[in-house]
Amino acid sequence: MKKLILLSIVFTTLLTGCKKEAPETKTPSTEIAKPVEQPTTTTCYSFEEKGSTISLQMEITGNDVTGTMVYALAEKDKNTGTLKGTLNNDILIADYTFQSEGVVSKRQVAFEVRGNQLIEGYGEMNEDGTSFKDVNQLKFNSTMPLNKKDCPK
Repeated sequence: MKKLILLSIVFTTLLTGCKKEAPETKTPSTEIAKPVEQPTTTTCYSFEEKGSTISLQMEITGNDVTGTMVYALAEKDKNTGTLKGTLNNDILIADYTFQSEGVVSKRQVAFEVRGNQLIEGYGEMNEDGTSFKDVNQLKFNSTMPLNKKDCPK
């Protein structure tokens, strides 16, 4: 009986002595991964014909677009403002906040990128004329194409 007890103690000691250590578990890091910064591209476009000019300078970061735009159409009031929108599948949809004759207004604009040109889009507007009813129904025509140009330094 003593041999059995002694054998049990030795066996138990061997089992506990050979017990593998649990692998060290890593606690979740409290470090927040920094987002990958996307490069910003500055691009300029303009249209000039028969006393009318349109100029656009935009900063493109990923799909986000910001910029400045000036419409100075012959025999119409000049308006100058800022642009903020998105560029998806070569279509820019943006809010244009502008000032004309001292009044600040906002309306939605659309442009299609075709090679080195921007072609303005037109479509049915909502009741107050500030945004398109359906951006999927826009028509892009090239009566006043904006041509890509070097940006002023």
